[in-house]
Amino acid sequence: MPEKERETKGQISRRQFLKSAGIVVGGTAVGSSILISACSGGGSEVITKTATVTKTATDTVNVTTSVAKFVCPYDSQEFDTFAALQSHVEAQHSAGSPVTKYVCPYDNQEFDTLAALKAHLDAQHVEVVTSGAEGIITMKVNGKDYTVKVEPDMVLSYVLREKCLLPGTKTGCWRGECGTCTVLMDGRTVYSCLVLAVEADGSEITTVEGLAVNGELSPLQQSFVKNRGFQCGFCTPGYLISGTDLLAKNPSPTMDEVKEAVSGHLCACGNMNFNLKSILEGGS
Repeated sequence: MPEKERETKGQISRRQFLKSAGIVVGGTAVGSSILISACSGGGSEVITKTATVTKTATDTVNVTTSVAKFVCPYDSQEFDTFAALQSHVEAQHSAGSPVTKYVCPYDNQEFDTLAALKAHLDAQHVEVVTSGAEGIITMKVNGKDYTVKVEPDMVLSYVLREKCLLPGTKTGCWRGECGTCTVLMDGRTVYSCLVLAVEADGSEITTVEGLAVNGELSPLQQSFVKNRGFQCGFCTPGYLISGTDLLAKNPSPTMDEVKEAVSGHLCACGNMNFNLKSILEGGS
């Protein structure tokens, strides 16, 4: 519904709600499926001026936010982009020109050919022009750096699943009621379906994939397995995140404290009692 129409009907947009509430999300919550052992990393999307390239998350990508100049080694003319430099060289300098060095403007490394320089730029630098910089966010998710191009209306849950390739975070109601999309953001449990991706820029995120350490399930994950804290598993990642947050602050909670911590979660299978027991015994 258009924003003006919302205002006419007395409704407000999600972003207006978040701003007026002074919070990034609502309440304690958690969510994900019972691929409890899903702890492998995903991929991060990086951007060049001409294409979108998917890279594995094992490499940290250097993002250049300032516009550097590409210098023609033959006549010292300067260009804002590699493409402009390439067009100039191809048009003005024949193949018979003396061999010279092409210099990367970001780290001053030298290369014998334009192709070698281009390969270096694609591998080591993501050049972002000033006009498009606001569409790029960086996050540390489960200890790995991600540089992602996002649209203004993209929410964090979508980016985690579709851009970072971390499907453990589930999406249920899309309005902050079921808790399945809960993640840790800068040490707080948040409904990732209510957080705009641009609001997560510079944040540290933990999803269900990040709970295991070196392939070993966390004590809470092991407790869920032992106590059958799942059925269909769709809500399980959320419970695991909220339970992890609770136990980090209070290793020996009472049942009432566990219930309060997961009060923002729904279990459609009716497995609540086993979920609560799993969290209650998950701190040991």
